[in-house]
Amino acid sequence: MTATSTESNDASTASDQIYKSPEKTFERIERSPYIFLRVKFKHSLNNKKNENSMGIDINGRVARTITSEAGLKTYYEHLNNWRVCYGNTNPLVVPTQAEALEYLKLQEEKNTFFFCNDQDSRRKQRQLAAYDTKYDWRPRKSGQETSVGIISPAGEQLLPSSFAEVFTQFDSINDKPEFIPVSDGQAWGLVSSTTPPVLMTDFKYNAIIPERWERKLFFIQDKATRQWGALEISHPFCHATHCSGSLPLLQPLMPPIADEIYEDELMTDDEPLIFFVTRRGDKIGIMTRFGYSDIVFDSYDANDTDCTFRLIRNDRKRARRADYWHPDPTTYAIHRRNVRAARR
Repeated sequence: MTATSTESNDASTASDQIYKSPEKTFERIERSPYIFLRVKFKHSLNNKKNENSMGIDINGRVARTITSEAGLKTYYEHLNNWRVCYGNTNPLVVPTQAEALEYLKLQEEKNTFFFCNDQDSRRKQRQLAAYDTKYDWRPRKSGQETSVGIISPAGEQLLPSSFAEVFTQFDSINDKPEFIPVSDGQAWGLVSSTTPPVLMTDFKYNAIIPERWERKLFFIQDKATRQWGALEISHPFCHATHCSGSLPLLQPLMPPIADEIYEDELMTDDEPLIFFVTRRGDKIGIMTRFGYSDIVFDSYDANDTDCTFRLIRNDRKRARRADYWHPDPTTYAIHRRNVRAARR
């Protein structure tokens, strides 16, 4: 969904953000190994490339487009269906306020009945499971057409009705984001979900798209160049992912240098690992939460088992055509531990 608040059927507008960040070259990433990508295939834009409205097919592997108009319409479609298994197509139930309040009450009382086997406890367990998997906990817009805010299904006012448009594609009960894209009618910015909300950026972006899985990245589009970059959420003042009482920061991860950004995933032993393919013209690059490469490469390949990665340029001599990168296993282990903890 475009940085513009994208609801299931909206995903038209795009918003842009431009952050001046020190250029992180691929050579820097080599010296400070913070990207870890593992692939079993070789991907090249010059070899059997087939791009369509849903993504780019490189040698049989499809990277799903995020930033195109067509991609935005389906980027959050997983929020429309039951959360029981991959590919489920049963539509979610829109809860009433009474059901939302009952859901919150069951969550608070979960420890008192979860391991019990009496009839009433089993009924509560079944009802809690249904609320978890079959109900739509996305917030609703409040206010009037030209001045809108966000209200949760339980009736909590998450954002005041002070914006021209707001982003609503998130679970406001179980996974409320730290920052929410909002628009003043001409550009997009980010506000915190605290009370009261804090404006974290100016209204200067053409589109803002929150990354849909870990919700720690924002893809931003520059108003002047219409190119895409990325911002990341950072907690520089504490070691834990969430630190009580401190507001995280927004920091530039990649400046607006890409024509399009695509999503791909690698199947690891425990869970998929998401990474992003960036494109400018017929050249590609790679981006993760830990850095990005220059968009000057023709192909890339990597190895799942050895966790090694390389980007390849066809204009180099054979002996120097690949940039090799080997991730730090300590950094990798810390990241996987943090991801698992965040998803519990």
